[in-house]
Amino acid sequence: MKSLVISAEILSLAAMALLIGCAGSSTSTETPTDTGTSASTHTVDLSWSESKSADVRGYNVYRAVYTNSSCGPFSKINSVPITSTSYTDSEVMSSTSYCYATTSVNTSNEESSYSNIVSNVQIPAS
Repeated sequence: MKSLVISAEILSLAAMALLIGCAGSSTSTETPTDTGTSASTHTVDLSWSESKSADVRGYNVYRAVYTNSSCGPFSKINSVPITSTSYTDSEVMSSTSYCYATTSVNTSNEESSYSNIVSNVQIPAS
């Protein structure tokens, strides 16, 4: 069995930038609705450091709701491994806080454990 090298750097440098960037500057757009009011849409732009492992073919991104000072259960939010080191989460809810983690996936389709977890990413009210 091939050993999967876990890259501890996947979110190590980006974790702080993610937390700062998302808490203060998540993207917001307004779309007119049938009622004549505008619906606000938020996104969270995620980025991380590339794995140092030679056989990494991509990354998975996981999200959990952050409540009571802890992360709930994580769910994978991408359908296939991401080949870049960034992802935009456009399925977030206003006035909700989230946790994010990434994993690396190697060419044998083995997945690493979660990277550094970024918690309490706050989405503003609409």
